[in-house]
Amino acid sequence: MSYRIKSYAKKTFLAMDNRYKSVKKVYPNSIDQISQTSGYFMGIKEVQDISEKFISRLNKLGFINHTVDKASLSGRAIDLDLINPLTGNYMTGSSSGTALNVFLEINDLGVGTDGGGSVLAPAMSLNLYGFIHPELGKEVTSKEEVKTSTDGVAFFTSIGLIAKELELIECVIENEFVVESKEGIIIATDTESLLSNEKLINANYNISLVDMPDKFIKERENLIKDLTNLLEHYDIVISKEGPVDVQGFGDTIFGHFSKETKTYQQMANKGFIRVANMVNAVSLCVPTTQLGEGYVIMTKNKKALSHLINIGKKIKEEQDLLSKNYFSNHSKYFEMGV
Repeated sequence: MSYRIKSYAKKTFLAMDNRYKSVKKVYPNSIDQISQTSGYFMGIKEVQDISEKFISRLNKLGFINHTVDKASLSGRAIDLDLINPLTGNYMTGSSSGTALNVFLEINDLGVGTDGGGSVLAPAMSLNLYGFIHPELGKEVTSKEEVKTSTDGVAFFTSIGLIAKELELIECVIENEFVVESKEGIIIATDTESLLSNEKLINANYNISLVDMPDKFIKERENLIKDLTNLLEHYDIVISKEGPVDVQGFGDTIFGHFSKETKTYQQMANKGFIRVANMVNAVSLCVPTTQLGEGYVIMTKNKKALSHLINIGKKIKEEQDLLSKNYFSNHSKYFEMGV
């Protein structure tokens, strides 16, 4: 038996062990579709918004149904049932179990849903890649339901992807969309270091440093106005955000009680990830090496989609080896048996 098949068997062992309470259902027979060179495990959030047709298309790409993933109750921004293994705090929601199962390498790809940051924020809290697109996985005949966030903002849900490897997200994008290219991309960012990024400079992007004040403390309505305005003037907006839910937790229910609880909520350092879906932006979050921190790359220009991935590849950083070695060595979980 090849090393790859053995490693995938251990992914299933960990899923069935359910050490972190992030798994609702496991499909052990998924291992039958793993070969020495192909096949990837996929987890799907426990919601009804993800169509069987979309899942079928992912299956044809080699992504195999492995788990049904726990989600936070009623789409809450934190999940009181799950713990972030990096911080020891409550796990960021609502695609909480989906993000955890990718982080633990139970799955290679996670499929979740995002209303007000429910894919991007959990992904960022665990230093993972997250992607949302308002048309991803949507069928022509499907009827979308308008939903309302905890703080009263109406939105349509987007389906999103979470992965440790950007190439897996790129694979899905290329299968789902006709990826056109646009010349003369104009980028706005609030991160000065990106202006001197040699890979971006060599790609001839027109990058401007733009102030994005108070993005971590503004209410959603004002953030929506700010982001809408930015996306009207720039092809792509890049916002550096986090550390997510390290010093506080970004939960409206907790934050609405008093000035003190609101301050603690704002310390969660969630900015445009809270409203990217609400302005129908295509968004990719790219982790840095710092805990719970990342870049959110956003666009409403369909011809700029390929540039989101291209920029992500140019600014991505090496994964943290210590956390990978600690959490991703599945043999360690079973040294004393089960």
